[in-house]
Amino acid sequence: MGNARGVISRGKKHTFEQSVNSCLIIPGQKNYMKRVLVYVVVLFCIAFCKCTAPKVVSADTGLIEITETYWRLTELKGKLVKPPTTPNKKEVHIKLTKEGNRLEGFAGCNGFGGKFELRDSSRISFSNIMGTMMACSDLDTENKLFDVLRETDNYVHHGRHLMLIKGNKSPIARFEADYAK
Repeated sequence: MGNARGVISRGKKHTFEQSVNSCLIIPGQKNYMKRVLVYVVVLFCIAFCKCTAPKVVSADTGLIEITETYWRLTELKGKLVKPPTTPNKKEVHIKLTKEGNRLEGFAGCNGFGGKFELRDSSRISFSNIMGTMMACSDLDTENKLFDVLRETDNYVHHGRHLMLIKGNKSPIARFEADYAK
């Protein structure tokens, strides 16, 4: 800079650029601004980034809770569960309600209810399962679902999918969340 005006500092004449640079860099420390930038980025990450597993909140935010959600059965003991073919037939589903830890649902022929208990981060148990006693042609699915609910001791929940598991085995039932219900 040929025409930069001089600034006097501590008895020495400096250009304006040298004065600005001397304010940004502490004498004796190389790369001071790079270190400051790294610290700012790290502090930003700590303040605004979550280092834990994502918490599942409500459907209002796009994430789904395990409770207060309509879970449509898609697979039972390794076999796909087909949706009903007639419009007036209900699909097999469960819903876990926080208030009173209530389980409710439809098993293919009969409505049912019971209790559930969530423990730790992935443990679940179902109890006191009772249903209506209507006869129909699809009692096999219903009986298997009731057996699965009684056997289940843990679950995996990922987004719109819920898997019920017994021990360390493969899922014994798979459900998908249905926003419209």
